[in-house]
Amino acid sequence: MNETYALLLAYDGAAFRGWQKQPGMATVQGALEDAIRALLGKRYAVHGASRTDAGVHALGQVASLRSGRQASLDGLQLPAGLRLLRWAKAAPSFHARSSSIAKRYRYDLASFLPATADWDRARAALHGLDGLPHLSGLCSPAKEHRPAPPLTRWTLDDGGVLELSAKAFRKHEVRNLAGHLGAVALGLAPPASLRELAVRMRPWTGARAPGSGLTLVEVVYPPELDPFR
Repeated sequence: MNETYALLLAYDGAAFRGWQKQPGMATVQGALEDAIRALLGKRYAVHGASRTDAGVHALGQVASLRSGRQASLDGLQLPAGLRLLRWAKAAPSFHARSSSIAKRYRYDLASFLPATADWDRARAALHGLDGLPHLSGLCSPAKEHRPAPPLTRWTLDDGGVLELSAKAFRKHEVRNLAGHLGAVALGLAPPASLRELAVRMRPWTGARAPGSGLTLVEVVYPPELDPFR
């Protein structure tokens, strides 16, 4: 009988070349699959809720796998920079990525902007996204052509910490958004320009903020499927 397992993970993005495994590179997915193979004696495909870029951190990444037997993941030996916070058996239909209904990200804008950055200008730009049906113009070219959903919530404090929630995020969306907010906060672009860019159907060609300032904070699932409730 197949069992589905969910893993709640945190990691330091500086230690990895992103989530998705790549030959000859240290990645979160690759390290996790190697550790599971060492523990269970068989390689299992592990799926992540978000394919975070190189340098991007996580406080609440979720991964899932299906095993042909009962297993305990308590003895999982992970490399430095990657931590297993919790694990649990999940519903047979649970999938870390396709079952999610929302994600929350944090970007520390002060990590690449000077103290002179004007956060009020950046907040004015973010208000310009209110009421938009999609944010397709903020995403980089990708194989998936699904439109980026609107933000469901955002905050930007006086220290330059930006938090964004949405049903889903598309390729480089948060880093692209943060990059243009930087230009706005430095007076290099008007606040209204963010809305103009967001509604375009063409993919993003503007500034992209570094991956090191971005953190995946939380992945949200329906209550009936959430393995960590």
